[in-house]
Amino acid sequence: MEKNLTTDQIQEVLHKLSSFLEDSKAQWDSENPEKKAWFSVNKGVVIKATIFLISVTDNLIQFVENIIPVGSDKKAAVLLITAKLFDYISAQAFPIWLRPFVPVIKEVVVSVIISNLIEFIVQKYKAGYWKTEKENVK
Repeated sequence: MEKNLTTDQIQEVLHKLSSFLEDSKAQWDSENPEKKAWFSVNKGVVIKATIFLISVTDNLIQFVENIIPVGSDKKAAVLLITAKLFDYISAQAFPIWLRPFVPVIKEVVVSVIISNLIEFIVQKYKAGYWKTEKENVK
């Protein structure tokens, strides 16, 4: 039987997720001090953003494992934080002419790619193919 969180625990989880998001934004900014692209797509930034989002998704899956008891809530939290991070990165990485298409791109990236990536990563952890950070520290 899965445990339900109290109102105070829910507020604590929301605070932790918010902190994770802000830390991820700060990490992106520190690793990618490049200027905004106005007219051309910077392929290097797109590749860096893709790798960064995959890495953050993996870290976030491990992060929510101990703070959210219900699996569907874990996935929803990971998708929400990843979507907000995508918004932050795309505002910097996409040229001005591509911005009207950001909602469609976001839908494909978050709802299709990241959603399936979450399932893939979780199955690998459950099957024991990948070790969590805690297991690697031992």
